[in-house]
Amino acid sequence: MSYREFPFLHIEVDELTSVITMDWDGTFTSAQFREAVTYCMELVAQKKLKYWLANSSRIGEIQPADQKWSSEVLLPRLSELGVKKVALVIPEDLNSHLAITTIMVRGKEKSTFAANYFVKKKDALDWMLGK
Repeated sequence: MSYREFPFLHIEVDELTSVITMDWDGTFTSAQFREAVTYCMELVAQKKLKYWLANSSRIGEIQPADQKWSSEVLLPRLSELGVKKVALVIPEDLNSHLAITTIMVRGKEKSTFAANYFVKKKDALDWMLGK
């Protein structure tokens, strides 16, 4: 099922498999990024979702302050909400790839979920669902 649309983000929730999927595509401001990510965290809380799939293959630039915010706010919150696995489809753009890796490395000690990186969305989904 689709949820709120952002110009740079398409969100889907599959309650049957307990997966939220975020397909990032394009650029955004810091405020837009945080609003979108916060909205996704709220969906996870409301639906008690266990799997977070971020398809970041076409994500815009994540500002350093938002990288820090993601490490310090997003990742611990996902752990508090009981998320079991986070799958990241890595961006083609090297700067975005490094930004996402930085977020995950900085937030690793504050998170309790398993995380993995993928090149293809299908592989990420298969890993999360144990296929």
